[in-house]
Amino acid sequence: MTSPCRRSDRLPWCRTRSGLGFLVLCGSLLMPGLVPAAPPLSADQVRGEVSRLIKELRSPQRESRERAERLLLSLGPNALTWFPSEDEVNGEGVRQALERVREQLERDLADEATRPGRLELKGRRSVAEWAAEITRQTGNRILVDALPPEEQSRTVECERDAGEFWPQFDAWVSLAGLQWRHAAEQVALRLQPADRSAEVPLQVTYAGAHRVVLDSATWKRREGMPPLLRLRALVTSEPRLRHLLFRWTNADQRVGTSGEPPSPGFAPFAPDGKFELPPAGGHAHLQMDVIPPDPAPPGPWAWRGEMRATVAPLNLPATFRDLNHMVKIGSAERPRRRRGGVLVTLEEVQLRPETDDTQSATIKIAVAYNRGGPEFESHRAWLLHNDAWLEGGDGQRVPREAISEPTFHADGAVGMSYRFGGLSRPWTTDTFVYSVPALIIDLPVKFTLEFAPPTIP
Repeated sequence: MTSPCRRSDRLPWCRTRSGLGFLVLCGSLLMPGLVPAAPPLSADQVRGEVSRLIKELRSPQRESRERAERLLLSLGPNALTWFPSEDEVNGEGVRQALERVREQLERDLADEATRPGRLELKGRRSVAEWAAEITRQTGNRILVDALPPEEQSRTVECERDAGEFWPQFDAWVSLAGLQWRHAAEQVALRLQPADRSAEVPLQVTYAGAHRVVLDSATWKRREGMPPLLRLRALVTSEPRLRHLLFRWTNADQRVGTSGEPPSPGFAPFAPDGKFELPPAGGHAHLQMDVIPPDPAPPGPWAWRGEMRATVAPLNLPATFRDLNHMVKIGSAERPRRRRGGVLVTLEEVQLRPETDDTQSATIKIAVAYNRGGPEFESHRAWLLHNDAWLEGGDGQRVPREAISEPTFHADGAVGMSYRFGGLSRPWTTDTFVYSVPALIIDLPVKFTLEFAPPTIP
C-alpha cells in the first residue's frame, strides 16, 4: 500500500492510516540488501550519521549512494529528528533519496504507533524508581511529585513478564496501592495516593495503545416516551503518543446484547451525530444515548465502539540554552532552531520579580512552517497544545504556567508567549525546550464494553 503521507515541502506532518506495511530493520527479519542493525546509537551519534550519510548520497558512485540510503533506513524513525527540510538540500537526486527514506521511516513510525508499548515489571524498587523505570521502558512519563516523600521511597516488589503497557501499568498501580490521573500540562501520568471512596468503573478494556473505561450506564426519563440509556466512557491514549484529537460518529457505535453473533443494535437517539473532541491531556469523554426495545432484552449488554485518535508520535525538540544571555542582550539576537520543515525562533526572554526569592520568566517564540495556507490554518489551534518547558541542570522540567493565544505573524507562522513562575533568584534554570510535532497520524480505536443492564427507574 502506498503511503498517503504528504510531501515534506508542504507541512512537516503527515497523516496516515493503520495497516501500512512495516519494514523491520533489525535481526533476522532484515529484507534482502539491508545492512545488519547496529547497536543503539546516542542522539549525537545518530545526528552525526545522518549528516555523514547525506553527504555520501552525493557520491558519484551508485553503489555508495545506495549504501548510504540503506544505512539511513537502518537508523530507524529517530533519525527523522535530524533530517533537513527540502530547501536545505542541494541536488535533486539527494532530495529524492531523502524523500524515499523519509516516507519509509514515517510508515515505520506509524506502524509502531498502532502497537501498545511493552512493559516488564520485575524486581524490588522504590515507587520513585519504578516510575523512572516505567518511563524508560515505554516513553510514557510517570510523575511522583504528588506523593509525599515517604510514599516515593516506599519499596514495591513486582514480578510480571513483559506485556502491553496499560494492563501492566494498571496492575502495578493496584499492587503499589496507588492511583493515577492525567497531568495534561506535562503530557504525563501522575501517581497519587489511593482514594478508597472513589467509584469503581463498570468495566475497563484495552484497545492497543488506548485504555477505555465504562464510567456509567444510566436511564434518562423522557416525558411520555420510553427512557434513554445513556452510556459514558473515558478513552485514554498512552502519553508518548501526544494525543491531539478524537473523532467519532454515532453511526460507528453499536449498543445491544452481548455474545456472538450480536443481535440487532439498539436504536441510537441521534444517529447522525458526529463529534470532534479537542485535546484534554490525552483523554476524551464519550457519551452515547440509545433507545432499547420494549421490552428490553435480558443482559449482559455490550457497547461496541469505534473512533479515530489523532496523535503526534514524533516530536522534535527545539532546545535553546543560556537564556541568561538572552535576558542580558534583549532581542538583539534571535537564535533559531530548525526541525524538519519547522523553524522555531526565540524572540525574547523577560524576567520579572515575584517575591524577594522568586521571579517569573516570559519567553516569546515564533514558529514558522515551510508552507501555510488553509491546511496550516486548520491545524493552528493545535499549536496551543505543543509541549514546552524549562529545564534545569539536573534535567528536571519546570512546566509552563500560562500560554498566550497565538498571534498571526505571516502565512504559516505564529508567535506565542509562555510564562513560568516560581523561579529562583538568581535564575538557575536557563534552558527552554519547545516540542515540535513532526508527524501526525490517525489511529483506529475499537473497543467492546460489556455491562449489566441498569435497573429501570
